[in-house]
Amino acid sequence: MGKEKIRLPIGSGKALIFEADPANKDEQDFAKLCKEVAATKPQSIQEFFTRLNELQQKKPPEASKIMSRRM
Repeated sequence: MGKEKIRLPIGSGKALIFEADPANKDEQDFAKLCKEVAATKPQSIQEFFTRLNELQQKKPPEASKIMSRRM
């Protein structure tokens, strides 16, 4: 099975694309966090990652530690 492409809008006319393996729970959890951040409508890539970091700090350590190592 192929990877799921997740479009994360950033500002006006820009987006990040994250490819998550549907069979990989860690990637799916990270995609969920990214979607939550994208829903706040960040205006820049810096704002997106700042909000993502803040959200990861609030989540249980397992989810944020695993994906932080991959970035």
